[in-house]
Amino acid sequence: MTKNISVKKSSGENQEFSEVKLYHSLRNAGASEEITGMIITEIRKDLYEGIPTRAIYRKAFQLLRRRVHSTAGRYSLKNAIMELGPTGYPFETYIGELFRRLGYETQTGQTVQGHCVKHEVDVVAWNNQEKLMIECKYHNTQGKVNSVQIPLYIQSRFLDIKAVWEQLPENRRRNLSGWVITNTRFSDDATAFGTCAGLHLVGWDFPRHGSLKMLIENTRLFPVTAISGLNKKQKQTLIDQHIVLCSDLASDTKILEMLKLPGRLLKNVVAEIHELSGS
Repeated sequence: MTKNISVKKSSGENQEFSEVKLYHSLRNAGASEEITGMIITEIRKDLYEGIPTRAIYRKAFQLLRRRVHSTAGRYSLKNAIMELGPTGYPFETYIGELFRRLGYETQTGQTVQGHCVKHEVDVVAWNNQEKLMIECKYHNTQGKVNSVQIPLYIQSRFLDIKAVWEQLPENRRRNLSGWVITNTRFSDDATAFGTCAGLHLVGWDFPRHGSLKMLIENTRLFPVTAISGLNKKQKQTLIDQHIVLCSDLASDTKILEMLKLPGRLLKNVVAEIHELSGS
């Protein structure tokens, strides 16, 4: 075991390197015990005081990709979500699809009438039991923290919309709630306010049960940016055509023809897509 090596997080904070965390991140991505052990052994050789966590991730990803492409895609999931940018629009579309997979009907980019004013809402999701106003806070760089001002602002918007929603007959038996979903994290004050106010906050690793990472892994709704066999330009080509989900490609792999991939690469990419989407 490697002890007392300090690593630098993307936020600039320092923390002690943990082989246990690295082990679990690799295993959770689907790496076997053998491959996980091999990667940890290789990572140990490159450790030095103050090494950026980004460098550790990059090395682990490269080693994993050489062996199992789909597992590498799952391991790089956080980075894949950040590659949906630079705008937040694909992320809003992705969250709408995620809640659809969870059994909701959804609409994205809606103008919703509140008691006082109209509001632009990223995602509206509903089923027979509840109706949700979801705001998406997307960042395309590591280390971004959502401050308390964000849930304060969104809670006030939700209350204005709720005043109208609760008067509608179709919502009489529904629980109405406001949500904020981000691909990074919330400050402690933001989390405290959200919990106190009844606002649902979902970050990359928050809450412990029901985080964005966990929701994605449980639904296997991986974005096309998780495909390790494609480069950034190829991934962006798909997003520009409003193709955000691996499952969309799995159901119609002819879409990949626009990328003009060589035969062997195409075959490997198609196999990876089916592995990621579970089809």
